[in-house]
Amino acid sequence: MQSASYQSFDEEETLLTDDQSNNLNMIMSVPLQITVEIGRTTKKIKDILDFTSGTIVELDKQAGSQVDVFVNGKQIAKGDVVVVDDFYGVRITEISSNSEIMKLL
Repeated sequence: MQSASYQSFDEEETLLTDDQSNNLNMIMSVPLQITVEIGRTTKKIKDILDFTSGTIVELDKQAGSQVDVFVNGKQIAKGDVVVVDDFYGVRITEISSNSEIMKLL
């Protein structure tokens, strides 16, 4: 009989070389565009040309539904709309898995 060995799940501190650290810092400083989509619809050009002040455009989501969060055009999360100091924000409630995000790239 031999004793069982188990994989360690503790995070080991990874030491980076100076070059790796500089590369990581450079990557971390890259700006990304974040877009929040509350819904979508399709309209014909003639309908859009008829828009006036006060026109209501119905979207494909119900009020109170989660919004989609996109980073550089790729959906990576869902969340709820919140108001913080008179500004809109999004509380992230669901994040796509790393494998799903990598498939998008």
